[in-house]
Amino acid sequence: MKRMYGVNTPISCPMAENGKVDYDSLKSLCNFLIEKGVDGLYPNGSTGEMSYLTLEERKRILECVLETNNGRKQVFSMVGAQTTKDTIELARHAEAAGADGIGVVTPSYFKLDEEELLSYYQDISASVSEDFSIYLYGIPQLAVNDITPELAERIAQSCPNVAGIKYSYPDMPRLLQFLNVRGGDFSVLAGPDDLFFSLLASGGDGTISGNSNVIPEHFVAIYQAFQAGDYDKARRLQAKTNRLITYISGPNNMSRYKIGLKERGVIKCSAVRKPLRDLTPEEEHNYLEQIKSMDYLDITKF
Repeated sequence: MKRMYGVNTPISCPMAENGKVDYDSLKSLCNFLIEKGVDGLYPNGSTGEMSYLTLEERKRILECVLETNNGRKQVFSMVGAQTTKDTIELARHAEAAGADGIGVVTPSYFKLDEEELLSYYQDISASVSEDFSIYLYGIPQLAVNDITPELAERIAQSCPNVAGIKYSYPDMPRLLQFLNVRGGDFSVLAGPDDLFFSLLASGGDGTISGNSNVIPEHFVAIYQAFQAGDYDKARRLQAKTNRLITYISGPNNMSRYKIGLKERGVIKCSAVRKPLRDLTPEEEHNYLEQIKSMDYLDITKF
């Protein structure tokens, strides 16, 4: 099975003012991220506003990313949906389209018990090939349902194509517990961007970082420094990155990501899909002034 590693970007979903997906800007964003050195692309995630996309949009977005990528980086698609049926449809499409694997978030809204969540993941696992990689995705602060280390162990033991987990609740002790699943043969990726270096230092594989849409250079530099054994440099880079993401991941962060990408000339429009809202002109000005004052494009100043 393939595993994600290093810096994986949950690609923002560029949209025009009329609310339609801007596929030209999506291609531009993919090329930008690849050129900046990220290790993987992860379309249709939370950062891609997947909850407000139709199934057909999610399929076309993945196809666009795969075509643009053209085998240069790994591509895992987030396929989790509200129903098992829809998730299976997206999972099978991802495998047929040529993705390297999928991420599967827990269903949301209704509080599911452990048996329901186990059955959900077993059904998804059985719907694709035995060697097609699946990552669990836990984000209980948004999805209501959580994935405990105990549940992850049960899923891993019954679903051999489940390679690991992206866990997005800021709980370092729990991330460490996931490292013990399946006797330590379980890939763990940090959802909280500020824990990237800490997880790497503890034996984790990498991050799926929303902020890496806007500042991929910083996350790539952290990973490269860590891989080179320069842990002090990696730590200092992480410290600066954490100061930056305080503003980049502030309230209305889907809009903030797109404003940053528009400012960098990567996408044409910073619109988000309603009911998400765009920043006001004053909010946008203050946000950009703040990150510019921090030399957000300079990775040499810690």
